[in-house]
Amino acid sequence: MDYEEIQNRLKEIIKMTPKAIPDSEMAKIHKKIENNCPKSKPFFDEMIKCMPGGTQHQMVIKQPFAVTMKKSLGARMWDVDDNEYIDYLMSAGACILGHCYPPLKEEIIKIYHDQDPNLYWNSEWEIKAIKEIKKHVPSIERLQYFQSGTEADMAAIRIARVFTGKDKIIKFGGAYHGWSDQLTYDIHIPFSGNMESDGIPRGCYKDTVSLPPSDLKALEDNLKKWSEKRSGVAAVIVEPLGPESGAIPNPPGFNEAIRELCDEFGVLLIFDEVVTGFRLDLGGAQKVFGVKPDLTVFGKILTHGFPSAGAVGGREDIINLITGDVEAGGKHAFVGGTIRGNPLSVASTYWTIKLIERTNAINKAAKATDNLVKKLNDLFERDDRPYFAHNHKSILHFETYSPLSMDIRMPENIEKAVFRKKCVDEIAVVLLSQGIITKYGNRGFCCLSHSTEDNDKFIKAFENVLKIIPK
Repeated sequence: MDYEEIQNRLKEIIKMTPKAIPDSEMAKIHKKIENNCPKSKPFFDEMIKCMPGGTQHQMVIKQPFAVTMKKSLGARMWDVDDNEYIDYLMSAGACILGHCYPPLKEEIIKIYHDQDPNLYWNSEWEIKAIKEIKKHVPSIERLQYFQSGTEADMAAIRIARVFTGKDKIIKFGGAYHGWSDQLTYDIHIPFSGNMESDGIPRGCYKDTVSLPPSDLKALEDNLKKWSEKRSGVAAVIVEPLGPESGAIPNPPGFNEAIRELCDEFGVLLIFDEVVTGFRLDLGGAQKVFGVKPDLTVFGKILTHGFPSAGAVGGREDIINLITGDVEAGGKHAFVGGTIRGNPLSVASTYWTIKLIERTNAINKAAKATDNLVKKLNDLFERDDRPYFAHNHKSILHFETYSPLSMDIRMPENIEKAVFRKKCVDEIAVVLLSQGIITKYGNRGFCCLSHSTEDNDKFIKAFENVLKIIPK
């Protein structure tokens, strides 16, 4: 589905008056989960006494309580009550080979016999891993590991500031670049500002400039504006597919235009490839779009979910600013972390890339996603709904209420966006009750292990969702 059709379909959904799943139906769904998961409930009751909200991760479904998992393999997970689930969340996209992929697991176990994560001296696996990355991603001349995508994004903007001597970082509304103070602004929903988190001094945002999604005119205007001021712009950071892995898609030519503007104004371009790196292509989204960023941020898929899972790579003259081996008075971007780049993390990178190559996982996962998208769109058409699905290789989006498309600059839309988000969350709960796990009820990822039979079960579950959503 091309950009224009996606935009037109989103407008159609936004025009409709949404109707939520009735409370009486949601009560039945909650009861079904309670009956199916009797062991999970006491676990959750204990969890909530030990940690805020009862879960470590924001993507876990907590209605009526968080299910406790005990096993995963391929595209499947099993809870403590032995219920089986087909997982389309896939560790937020990190698992393209599938959970506990045996060949990867076996290689890491071999290494663990001799080396563990607290060995933070150099290891041969660092060389092997980085050579593999450089082979596939031409923009990477040097690379440094971090412990998460959030840390890697933090490092990237610090490096950019040191290299350029400028302060401002430009991002686009709705894009998520981790939860550091400076970047927890305008995330998830465009124009939301600092709504996502308290506890961040407003001064942290003074050098963060957030622009409307895909607005090249606003970008050019801001680059002109700040180039005339001493603070200046150090970098533009962007998700190459668009905010939230393409939930708010970038138009054709967008990344190329940003590259040209950054070159014109002497600004660094940072690609956040935490999701897209090694999922769209082993060369990342930058290979798909033919655009060479100055810095690239990688995240969890880099190590197939093994911690520590983050890295920043790019031009040698830029990246070398973090070595610390500088003369007195020279430029230096300090970074740290005892277990970043540990043997298990870098070895998992090497073997993940090798196994993706060996299995053709990217294309096979994309083919499974193509199949699911077609089946979803056929279902929506049969049921006479304005809903639609689209994908970028194995990254799946299915739009029903489209809360991210609500312009909350209009005060009356804030409440509407919150309501639409509630409706989407309830879809996730209904799917969960039928053994299907998704990301927030409107997104997902396929892996090497997903089959057409798995997709058929997804469609059957969604048929049941549509039965209880009023037209």
